[in-house]
Amino acid sequence: MDTHLVLAVRPPEEGKSRLAATIDSDQRSTLNYKMFRHVLKIGSELFPPGQIILVSRSAALRDEVAALGGHALEESGNDLNAALEQGAAFAMGHAAGSLLSLSSDLPGLTVDDVRAMLDAPAPVAIATDRLRTGTNALRMRPAGAIPFRYGVDSLAAHLAAATAAKLEAVVVDRPGLAGDIDTPADLAEWRRR
Repeated sequence: MDTHLVLAVRPPEEGKSRLAATIDSDQRSTLNYKMFRHVLKIGSELFPPGQIILVSRSAALRDEVAALGGHALEESGNDLNAALEQGAAFAMGHAAGSLLSLSSDLPGLTVDDVRAMLDAPAPVAIATDRLRTGTNALRMRPAGAIPFRYGVDSLAAHLAAATAAKLEAVVVDRPGLAGDIDTPADLAEWRRR
């Protein structure tokens, strides 16, 4: 498998500000670490360490990935798409045939979810969120086939990017990929499980 996994993760102490009314900053940081470690663990079950790339401003997260044998890059900017492009450029420089980016806030992610992304028949596979407007994972074959367009209405933006590149795209809709934690309602739903 020549697919490389790219994770772009902000420092845990900075993430999930929309949960501030529900949990304090220490709890948010702990939650962010826990979710990151879960996603990394799932990724490590399918990808050799040399095909895992983390882009982050967090030295602690970079140290964890480096300890596994993965590539830990210090983020050169402060934007998710730019960080993913940084990771993609590194991967392509290391012979990546295809790329998979995963959000780091998927506490229900399973190995089968990741396999569904890897096995999707189209050159572009997009895992959407619960609202079917966002993107929680993106696989492209070949690597660099489309630009990263995470953000508001990113599902539509990634589909449009695939169309512009004349590449077929499929939407992968699985609970483990759709279940990101962004809002207090997301957190409450996850805790109920």
